[in-house]
Amino acid sequence: MKHLPLFFSAIFLVQTVYAQDAVYADNAPDKNSSADRRAIHLKTYSQYELQLDKVAAIEVLSVQWDTARLGFAQVGMANRRIEVVPDLPHNQYLQQYINQQYGSKLSPSGVHLLWAVKDVRVNERTFQLKEKAFCRLKADAYISRDGQQYAFVQAFDTVIVRNGGDVTKRHDENVAEALYELLRTTLKKGLPLLDAQPSLQPKNTIQTAQLAVQEMPILQDAAYVEGVYTSFKEFKANKPSITAFKTEKVRTGIKLYTDDAAHTPLENAWGFCIKGELYRVSEGAVLPIEKSGHGFVLSNYLQKAKRRNQAVFWSAVAGGVIGTTITTSAMKPYMVTTIPYITKQYPEATALDMETGELTL
Repeated sequence: MKHLPLFFSAIFLVQTVYAQDAVYADNAPDKNSSADRRAIHLKTYSQYELQLDKVAAIEVLSVQWDTARLGFAQVGMANRRIEVVPDLPHNQYLQQYINQQYGSKLSPSGVHLLWAVKDVRVNERTFQLKEKAFCRLKADAYISRDGQQYAFVQAFDTVIVRNGGDVTKRHDENVAEALYELLRTTLKKGLPLLDAQPSLQPKNTIQTAQLAVQEMPILQDAAYVEGVYTSFKEFKANKPSITAFKTEKVRTGIKLYTDDAAHTPLENAWGFCIKGELYRVSEGAVLPIEKSGHGFVLSNYLQKAKRRNQAVFWSAVAGGVIGTTITTSAMKPYMVTTIPYITKQYPEATALDMETGELTL
């Protein structure tokens, strides 16, 4: 196990934990669990001592892009993928845990912490001799003396990696550990920061800015514009810069070209839209993606009943060899290789990082 730092929803909810008596529900039933999904109930996490007597309140702004799930797990001998979901609505899930874990230890005379939680993702992979679980937490952290004017502390991005025999049962610990790291580093950096008289901003300004990130056209427009996106910026704006293109099969997979006399290869395409369906291009592979909450998941990871993009329409659109190539490519696993300190045994990619456009777990 290791953890190292990497240094939103249509209804926006702000919840707060103040100093209080702790209430624990470690044995709460997994009401959302089924053959196709597993609910995670966050339990008490044994942590090192923190300066919690210097904290009066912790507020969680739930601005996660995926409001439906926390990620995916593997079950059975064939490692069938199932969804991992919170056991409470996403905009209550983290706050209730913070209440239970830390509420009784806080002091009314302390500082106020504000966390804009952007992403909580879990994932797992089976290797030759072991399994690995991954948990990624991304959040912006702020600190305040009065709970009204806040200073920015850090952009937190950490992946917890844990080895084991049945890591599916340990995702609750991994999420709890990631939250502990967020709290620990926020206090370590934030308490000295307040003494340095940092620039401050009102809480409502922070809330507005965090929510505005989700207001991108690709998430809000009624239809997707057909064409090739040369960057993630074009994708977010739903404005492909190349609207006339075609595909051809090559030895390494599929190539995109301009559909004109020049027949120019589009070597650095980020993705494209055709027949109202969206695709991410990554290392020559064409990966069908589709909207989920305020972001995009690789279609292959959704149950067929939920999947809009079936990754088979190419047999009708492109036909023959190209259709088969893209369908085969879409069903293969792809890895998250953009985390600097994970240099082998990567987590599987299941979604898009809505800040960078890269594949994420």
